[in-house]
Amino acid sequence: MRSSKGLRLAARIGRWADLIGAGIFAVLFLSLVVQVVRRFVFGTPAAWTEELATIAFVWVIFWGTAFTVPLRTHVAVDFVVSSFEPSVRRVLYALGLAALGGSFLWALPSTADYLRFMLREHTPVLGWPFGIVYSVFLAAALMVVLRSLAAIIRPAAGSDTTDPA
Repeated sequence: MRSSKGLRLAARIGRWADLIGAGIFAVLFLSLVVQVVRRFVFGTPAAWTEELATIAFVWVIFWGTAFTVPLRTHVAVDFVVSSFEPSVRRVLYALGLAALGGSFLWALPSTADYLRFMLREHTPVLGWPFGIVYSVFLAAALMVVLRSLAAIIRPAAGSDTTDPA
């Protein structure tokens, strides 16, 4: 059983992750609004708004996947697994998580190396290094590894791994 201090810390970290994700989405939304206003009200479109919206879109997708979307709500194909007994389902679920987390763990060094390489290339309008623009993928990959490991070690109460329906 988790301690209440550990639960409070996890809740606080989750709250911050949600707030950061909302902030990234706000940047995406506001950059699109600025683009629409500049294009259709003032007749002077700005390329930076499109680039910023694209970058924010990439960030919101990977940030949400890694930090805010619960594992149980990710898309899964479980029509075969659901036909097994609960104890077998738990093992299959753990094996699936191990394969997922292991794949991302295996890819981490290459991902970091590629991001380092991409620091020399820059976005066309804002001039941001692509290594920074796509660094969210490294954070997302690391979180997939950690969340998979955590779900194997301590399955969530009420999930398919502890209380199959």
